[in-house]
Amino acid sequence: ITLPKSVISMGNFSFRGCSKLTSIVIPDSVTSIGDSAFDGCTSLTSISIPDSVTSIGDSAFDGCTGLTSISIPDSVTSIGDWAFSDCNSLTSIVIPGSVTNIGERAFYGCSSLTNIVIPDSVTSIGDSAFDGCSSLTSISIPDSVTSIGEGAFSDCRSLTSIVIPDGVASIGVRAFYGCSSLTSIVIPDSVTGIGERAFYGCSSLTSIVIPGSVTNIGDRAFYGCSSLTSIVIPGSVTNIGDQAFYGCSSLYVVYNKSNMQLGFNSTDLGYVAYYAKIIVDKNGNKTYKDEGSEIAYIDTADGFLFKKNNDSYTLIAYFGGEETVTLPNNINGNAYTIDDMRGVRNVIIPDGVTSIGDYAFYHCSSLTNIVIPNSVTSIGRYAFSGCSSLTNIVIPDSVTSIGDDAFSGCSSLTSIVIPDGVTSIGGEAFYDCSSLTSIVIPKGVTSIGYSAFNGCSSLTSIQFGSTVAQWKAIFFGSSWNSDTGRYTVTCTNGTVAKDGTATHN
Repeated sequence: ITLPKSVISMGNFSFRGCSKLTSIVIPDSVTSIGDSAFDGCTSLTSISIPDSVTSIGDSAFDGCTGLTSISIPDSVTSIGDWAFSDCNSLTSIVIPGSVTNIGERAFYGCSSLTNIVIPDSVTSIGDSAFDGCSSLTSISIPDSVTSIGEGAFSDCRSLTSIVIPDGVASIGVRAFYGCSSLTSIVIPDSVTGIGERAFYGCSSLTSIVIPGSVTNIGDRAFYGCSSLTSIVIPGSVTNIGDQAFYGCSSLYVVYNKSNMQLGFNSTDLGYVAYYAKIIVDKNGNKTYKDEGSEIAYIDTADGFLFKKNNDSYTLIAYFGGEETVTLPNNINGNAYTIDDMRGVRNVIIPDGVTSIGDYAFYHCSSLTNIVIPNSVTSIGRYAFSGCSSLTNIVIPDSVTSIGDDAFSGCSSLTSIVIPDGVTSIGGEAFYDCSSLTSIVIPKGVTSIGYSAFNGCSSLTSIQFGSTVAQWKAIFFGSSWNSDTGRYTVTCTNGTVAKDGTATHN
């Protein structure tokens, strides 16, 4: 449809539900786009808004699921509530410097939006403005913003870091709820309160600094932050809400600078010290959890926490502030194992280590990168299971054994090369690696365990180092390739499709 230049405004519901509308030309005479003007125009792929328009109404493009791009002119000063809600094909958008307000749920459910720049002119971000923008990896909040609404970035599960500008007085309810990839956040001294469930389920968050201006931490504020290994409770805090730190199963070190009394295993004060192994008071005095004469906890100056059981040492957490951590060679001259390691993002394993044991980094959801030396010969059961932020890993040629479930649930892992020395791939080794697109399997592999690649729904390519006949001679466990993508196995003399159909060169 082409609108004539006699049109000066597009009223509410103008083209609502015109599901087959693919294009429209809006003339320069139009100054306003009304509420729900294009609501449900699911076939509309792009639109150019003329410079004459000053406002985009509530729900103006709500549910335009085919919209991939839109140009907003500098004349627009406000983006209404629900304006682009559920535009789940929208990949990018430029908000002009004229906009002062982003309405409630303005970009709610824009699940393909990867990044956005908020201009300095914006002073407020409405409730749930970016809720459900699950592909959003980064966002810059300008210093001009003084309020962040409830649920503003809820379920932005690809968001890795964010800086809250000075001037923001409170972090709203559910502000970063379910941001499971968020590893760091900076909270300014202007913030006095952290709302209920503000960081609920931020399972990759390893550290956070609560400024001395905060007096209240709301109910379930950090509920389920399972990678958080240490926390400082400033002296200004007088209240910690119900279950504020419940499920923070790795919160082993608590620095208590407040006047509140904390106790090991206590459910009081939001479970803040329930999982603690060490409590440090405001005078710097340390108290270690007493678990009997056989067990002791040892913390090092560089931020590693070990558990000593009789004469056996286990590394369980890192609570230092370094982005990249090299694991120690020993603890007081003693060898150690790694078990359920927490609090790390980038890890370097030192030369000399020969094995990565069972459950070494189990469910370490903050882990994004690891360097394994050539001295390692085996990767144990569940070693990296549930490391949902791990995007890539290089397995050295020295490795000859990969245990059951070694990488199960590594949902961000996109590709893997299995070294030549490996002859068998364990059961469920890559189970539910939903982002895995390609894998290289060496010619020496003779067995692939049950459900080894079950749930690898993105898998399209397997590179095998030998012939079609050798591929077909492999022992395949039950359901080894259930619920995978429609991959092709490329062999040295042909290909094999998922359904077994083979072609020869």
